[in-house]
Amino acid sequence: MNYLAVFENYALIGRTTEIFENAERACFFRDIISMYIDILLMNSPKPAQLFEQIAQIHRMERGKLSVMREGPQGTHYKHQVWEDGKNLSRYVSGDQAEALQQAIDGYHRFEDLTEQYAQQVIDVTRAELSARSKKKKYRLRRKSSWPKTRKSSS
Repeated sequence: MNYLAVFENYALIGRTTEIFENAERACFFRDIISMYIDILLMNSPKPAQLFEQIAQIHRMERGKLSVMREGPQGTHYKHQVWEDGKNLSRYVSGDQAEALQQAIDGYHRFEDLTEQYAQQVIDVTRAELSARSKKKKYRLRRKSSWPKTRKSSS
């Protein structure tokens, strides 16, 4: 469960003024956000660990590998990939299919790891921004029957 999203939604539905009514509540809210950032970062791999895992990927290929036909000489595969605005297909022999599938899996692993890293940075950025934001308080003044007198500048 993404607790930061819960707090963001809570703030978005108009409860912000209730939360920030006084300094005690503002500090409490800031501490809650800080705690959830720490928990999220503890439960997910650190950026350095993600980079190490990315560095372990030695082969990558985009696209999809599918069986084209099975014959007496073995299974023939088709590798489809979208490049330069076109869907390209190439035929792959059975002995190359396993290595190609590993490369495709490597690319999917790369995408997953970079998405995790991006989400970590996004979560921290959002939490920092919401913790720093100061909601402007508007106090309604009582309407008086007496006209407001201005002080002269002289």
